[in-house]
Amino acid sequence: MSTATVKRPKPSSRWNRRVNTVPLTERGAFQIDEAADYLSRSITTVRRLIKRGLIHRLPGFRDVVIAKEECDRFLREQTDIAKIAA
Repeated sequence: MSTATVKRPKPSSRWNRRVNTVPLTERGAFQIDEAADYLSRSITTVRRLIKRGLIHRLPGFRDVVIAKEECDRFLREQTDIAKIAA
């Protein structure tokens, strides 16, 4: 006789994980590609702006997430600089 062990699922696999179905844009945030479209910049440029500290990403997310208010602030600053330079 063979003693086969029954594989039992881990308790965590039975937990009911909540999935948020509301898109980030409706919650007032963008992923990096959406932020690039909103700012009319390339994804690479947005990454550079984050690295330079000109745009701040939201902490605690695995992916790069940028608040809409942060994008609006950056655009306002850019128009203010353009007015001063003119």
